[in-house]
Amino acid sequence: MSGNRVHDFASSPRSVLHEDIEKGPKDVVTGRRIKKSYRTPKTATDPEEIQVTGDFVDETGHELANGWVLGKKLGQGMQGSIYLLKDKEGNDAGRVFKEVNNKKAGKATGNLVGLEREWAIGRKLNLLDEDDGFLEGFMQTGSKVLDKDGSFMGMVLEKLNGGDVLKRLEDTKFNDVDYILAMVMQVLRALNRAHHAIGFRHGDMRIHNVMEHFVTMESNKGDEPAGPDNFGERVDLRGLHFKIIDYGHAVAEHEKATDHDKRHKAQRFHMPKIPTFSLEKVYRWVFREKGDVWRFMRSIGQACEGRVWRKQDALKVKLLLRLISKTTGYHHSVQFADSKESGEQKKSLIEKLLSVGSRLFFFKWLNIMLRAYIFPGHPTMSAAEALQYMQEQRDKIGLSEREFPCGTLAWGANQIG
Repeated sequence: MSGNRVHDFASSPRSVLHEDIEKGPKDVVTGRRIKKSYRTPKTATDPEEIQVTGDFVDETGHELANGWVLGKKLGQGMQGSIYLLKDKEGNDAGRVFKEVNNKKAGKATGNLVGLEREWAIGRKLNLLDEDDGFLEGFMQTGSKVLDKDGSFMGMVLEKLNGGDVLKRLEDTKFNDVDYILAMVMQVLRALNRAHHAIGFRHGDMRIHNVMEHFVTMESNKGDEPAGPDNFGERVDLRGLHFKIIDYGHAVAEHEKATDHDKRHKAQRFHMPKIPTFSLEKVYRWVFREKGDVWRFMRSIGQACEGRVWRKQDALKVKLLLRLISKTTGYHHSVQFADSKESGEQKKSLIEKLLSVGSRLFFFKWLNIMLRAYIFPGHPTMSAAEALQYMQEQRDKIGLSEREFPCGTLAWGANQIG
């Protein structure tokens, strides 16, 4: 891997189609033919809806519909479960199935309506996909899944090839600022595109809701392992795309969209109303004056608080912290050093106790949350404004286009919404 990792990432052929392009099937959302490439997700041409078989049971090994069989359960929360999907031969179907655990309870709590709204938002976002069906910046949404009685019960989603961003940042040794900045720029770019296309607002934009997606033919899997400085690994950014997930709190304010064609097509996906007595309404009221960028940068700041950074990355870390401070109003403490141990030695006892990964970090996390909420910097900053701010600050700090290529990564930065 060459010396300038961000430049390598920015110049990788993310939108170049495979040479063997064939006339593909029709995308039912956009209405156009898919030109298949190595990036084309399995969900790109999924039908609008499918219905479970008569003997369906939501357990591993049982057929869902359309020849897809429930595989391993990937996770289960209070609201729902996610399963891998396989074909009848046991091969990876490139999809996952998401359902509400208990439909009766889901109706009472509003979780079932929330999941159906998430499906509708996801199909609207599919309007942003490229000619080969690849959806940059967002997990693609496949078919709505109907129960035996024809009622909504879940949805099919694109299977992503990567891990959780949060899991990386939970490692206290991890301080790959190029990785974090690449994620920030991709997420901001995706939010900006979606806002202009359909008036999209995520409503819960935290690093918890961002996942990695490696496109194998663009990736060389050249991660640099942890060295004698005891810092964490550096991630090979080639072929790495960051995708936003979980649209349960999202809205599409079509009146704010500037792409009239996509806005018109998006309106055909009905959004069921939020129940009158629902925690969702309380949640929205609490964060009514806080935007997606504020939420996103606050969560990054909380994850990075007290982290030790490499000396040579000082300017890039400074750029990251300036955006965090601009949006949240919170000024984070950092240490720069040649090794993690020497950086930790620079900290005071209080700083050590309250740094990320420590037993008392929750109190620091809560303090950041409350101060950012009560005394925010720019809580309604749009993604376009944030992109423009990053480019302005890069120039002030003295980073070159090669060191941090805003022009390449920040697509749409001059489209202030």
